[in-house]
Amino acid sequence: MSNSLSDHSSLGSMCEEVRPSFLRARDPSVDRCFRPRPDRQVRLFDEIKEEGQTEYSSDADVSSSYEDVSVPLSEASSDLSTDSNAALVYLRLKPVTQISTSYTISTAGNVLITEPPNDASTTSNNKSKMEQHYSFSAVFDSAVKQDEVYRICIAPRIENQTDSFTVLTYGTSGSGKTFTLLGTPSKPGIVPRAVENIFRMNASNIYPQPALKLEKGCACILDDEALAREENMRQTLLESCVGLNADHELLEKTIKSEHDFQTIVQDEVSVFIWISFVEIYNELVFDLLAPPSQQPKTSQQMAPPQRKGLKIVTNDGKVFIQGLTSVYVKSCSESLKLLHWGLQHVSYASTSINANSSRSHCIFFIDIIKYYSTGVVVDTSYKFCDLAGSERLSKTRNVGSRLNEAKGINTSLMTLGRCLDAANNNKKLKTKGQVIPVRESKLTMLLQSALLGKEKLTMIVNVTPMDTFYEENMNVLRFSAIAKNITFKQPPKPVNKSRYSFVVEKAKSAAEENIFLRSEVERLQSEMQYRLLEQERILRKELVESFEKKLEEKQKDHEQSLKHELQMQQRLHDLKIASLKRQYENQIEDLRDQLEEEETEKKRRTLE
Repeated sequence: MSNSLSDHSSLGSMCEEVRPSFLRARDPSVDRCFRPRPDRQVRLFDEIKEEGQTEYSSDADVSSSYEDVSVPLSEASSDLSTDSNAALVYLRLKPVTQISTSYTISTAGNVLITEPPNDASTTSNNKSKMEQHYSFSAVFDSAVKQDEVYRICIAPRIENQTDSFTVLTYGTSGSGKTFTLLGTPSKPGIVPRAVENIFRMNASNIYPQPALKLEKGCACILDDEALAREENMRQTLLESCVGLNADHELLEKTIKSEHDFQTIVQDEVSVFIWISFVEIYNELVFDLLAPPSQQPKTSQQMAPPQRKGLKIVTNDGKVFIQGLTSVYVKSCSESLKLLHWGLQHVSYASTSINANSSRSHCIFFIDIIKYYSTGVVVDTSYKFCDLAGSERLSKTRNVGSRLNEAKGINTSLMTLGRCLDAANNNKKLKTKGQVIPVRESKLTMLLQSALLGKEKLTMIVNVTPMDTFYEENMNVLRFSAIAKNITFKQPPKPVNKSRYSFVVEKAKSAAEENIFLRSEVERLQSEMQYRLLEQERILRKELVESFEKKLEEKQKDHEQSLKHELQMQQRLHDLKIASLKRQYENQIEDLRDQLEEEETEKKRRTLE
């Protein structure tokens, strides 16, 4: 008991010694009750000091450290992607008339240095009042063109062919997200370039019919009725895209002039490419490629859409949208036509910041199914997500339906940030105790494969480098700093099948294989029948031509013989006429002689 009292007295004397005062401030790592503060934030630049920079003890949100070494932009992504499972986050600065001095790109080319403008004293966040460094996989200034953004950010993912990935464009309203993703006919974005790249790579293996399709997240073989239904819907949608050919031709011409995509020759493999297009508006998922008979016309003034929201379903860990229209495409031109046709139904409206502001999150899906001659089916999914811009009511001054839309956008973006933060905390703590809240928003539900580490993640952050958007840009940069620090788990690698496992797999999929082979036999039979009919038509044509030629020759010979016979008959006729003429002339002479004799005899008698 005495020992405990002595310990208590010694603890009290210790507390008196460390009691804070104005002259001796309390250690910031200890709270008012002298308990250690939890390590909620970790400063990653503690050991880095740049020349002329003063030390400060703020909890500024910064990304990983960097070395101040000049690196070309084309090599930035390859240098920073040594961890193939890390999320790649790129920054793109929107071209403005005059870039603020608050935003500076480091000499290394992958770090953005921000410093608050002089009129930023009204902010309530002390962290925003000091210089901060944000590291990215690469930073694109206003002079970087669309083709270079694609080569660095997307082309390596496409050329890999085996990994599914998700691309997010994030930023404030009017910062150029849609331009980066879609672009214009003269300056195509990453989606048209990716579509052209995919079709150019698989040009020699694209199957002519939609025989394989993803149903409920799994590849299924379509029967004849379903195949005819898919072809009918495809033709109906393509006929609805009439009038957009000029833009597609300009797009393809621009892409081909800026890229030299190569065709990869693959033997004994058939490629099936399907596309889908959805938007998330006010936490409802709408199909942008629904057939015209089911797709109501929405005005550009953004009247409340009278469309039916679709349900997001999970099947064996795979996420799909129930009732979503998936269209089979055979060329880049068809894909771009359907993409632009779907954009006609996206929800847009005018705000104080952007005259044509997207009021929803749009996701463009490209599903590639490869069927190998060994019976192996491999499906790869690419998602291109155009996130709606984060908005502040003080800047947009939205009211009514615009205000409700902004609330839905900001809520979904906040949920996305929480998911990335949870993934980041799990990585730092090396535990899976914290659940990633992917089910709290329709956006995160559709992107959960990337958020849970099953797919690669690429984010392109768009920032308007002006003092007016400084506080909004800080929120965007902090959001991207969280994503940059995430390293997802290693996705399962495809197992090389031995001959025994191949036999087992073939035995399990015998029914589907038989159906597919039967459909292949029917297809080959129809093709053979068509070829036979075509060959018969050609032979008939050749026989008719040969018969007509021979008939013409016979007719000519007959005409010649008739002509010759006519000449012979004419000669015989002339001979007979001449003979008769001579005969009649002789008779006439005889008659004349006889007449003369009679007259002579008559005269003689008369004289007598």
